[in-house]
Amino acid sequence: QRVGRLELETWPNWASVSQKTYTVLFLTYKRTDILGRVLDFHCNFALVDRVIVVWNNVDEPTIPKHFTNYNCSKELFFKRPLVNSLNNRFIPYPEIRTEAVLIIDDDQLPRGKDLELAFHVWQNSPQLIVGFQSRVHTYDSTSRRYGVVDTKHKSQRPSKENPRYSFILTITCFVHIHYLHMYTYELPRRFYNFVELHNNCEDIFLAGMVGEFLRKSGREQPCCIWVKGQGQHLEKIAKGFKGINHSNKGFWPQGRQA
Repeated sequence: QRVGRLELETWPNWASVSQKTYTVLFLTYKRTDILGRVLDFHCNFALVDRVIVVWNNVDEPTIPKHFTNYNCSKELFFKRPLVNSLNNRFIPYPEIRTEAVLIIDDDQLPRGKDLELAFHVWQNSPQLIVGFQSRVHTYDSTSRRYGVVDTKHKSQRPSKENPRYSFILTITCFVHIHYLHMYTYELPRRFYNFVELHNNCEDIFLAGMVGEFLRKSGREQPCCIWVKGQGQHLEKIAKGFKGINHSNKGFWPQGRQA
């Protein structure tokens, strides 16, 4: 079957879904004070087909009615998982009927024109992850630890020795629905369990999975495309990343800029 410019027997037939619009999929956890503003943004965006909110507040008995009955011009769905996990953001929920899925944090408000640009880039390269925030990985051979550095850092500017970036954060990114199926049902459980345990690194594993899939399909190309964009971070919380204590056998796909 054919998906965009990528022809692979392993891709299901997505003829029944659309490439002209996208589905918004985001987790929400303990941010009900800003949820209304985020819903207003997505519910009124022309390119959106449906909005799916994963209610990760698993300790709350019900979802407030003013959210479930929210006045949204798009079809709005709330999903209640059994556990609070970042893996829930990659579940291929049956309500998704588009090829493109916008994975976004519940405190992010990108500019509309930037979303339009990123979606257009994705439509031309649906086999890749397209997003706004990139990171480059580092490796310390002495401690045998990986680290992640923001590509805005002066030491990480592009050069022949240093890739521009290694992966795209899933804070805001477009992915094909097929990758949600792959992540949920085909990703080795040790990666899935790592995310459950550490509440981190799901974007690294997604990028590695996509890069490995493309490599095995005979396409030596980046896993991701970085698009310049601006927006509002409604609740900025800075968290450090200390690295993962693994050997250097990991696969690190490199990205390119749109």
